[in-house]
Amino acid sequence: MTMPLSKTQLKRFLNETRLAHIATASIDGKPRVNPIWFVYENGSFYFTTRMGRLKGRHIQQNPHVALSVASDKRPYRAVCAFGTALLLRDGRDEWLRKIGFRYGKREGKPWLLEALKQPDRVVIAVKPDQLLSWDYSQGDAERQGRGVSMVTKG
Repeated sequence: MTMPLSKTQLKRFLNETRLAHIATASIDGKPRVNPIWFVYENGSFYFTTRMGRLKGRHIQQNPHVALSVASDKRPYRAVCAFGTALLLRDGRDEWLRKIGFRYGKREGKPWLLEALKQPDRVVIAVKPDQLLSWDYSQGDAERQGRGVSMVTKG
């Protein structure tokens, strides 16, 4: 039976430069989704926000989040992660550099120069409690249709 992405495939896919989308819960409990730049390292997602922004305030009020990263070309591949967002107290500037450099000099460098000046900018880590993945080139569309789990083993 074909399985979801292997650990190696997962790392390779998440190291490709693409956006993630993060879902947070607003004060009234309604979901909110935002595109984010991220780094995937040591089994965790790292991203940044400013605590005065809605995303930052939502995470402070309810740290349970979901992330999704998907390809935009066929055959589709995707990863969905569910976990608790943790504010990192140490290494903010180094994580900002990793995030900025990941997205290239043209966009990343100007963003980084500005981000380093923002005192309310923080880095957040999410170590997934659950991770789902699929790759339609491996027959996962048919497996999903049958309701077979796409849980990726950590």
